[in-house]
Amino acid sequence: MSPRDLFFSRSLYRLDAVEAAAGVYAGVAEVAVTVAGSDIVATFGAPDPHLGEDLFDAFANHVLYETVVRARAEATS
Repeated sequence: MSPRDLFFSRSLYRLDAVEAAAGVYAGVAEVAVTVAGSDIVATFGAPDPHLGEDLFDAFANHVLYETVVRARAEATS
């Protein structure tokens, strides 16, 4: 499987959430997180080929989860 980028708008997602998701998925894919203008970019370098497209969907869902959890924690503190 070749490298792939997923883009997350900084107006909706948190950088720390994308970084946290990258850490969780480190066992199945190399994920580099960068900021490019108004986007946070997650670049998958060497994902497990057996995971296919499901990997990217699951990663995006985890980023959303991390964003919501962190925003709620921040709002209650």
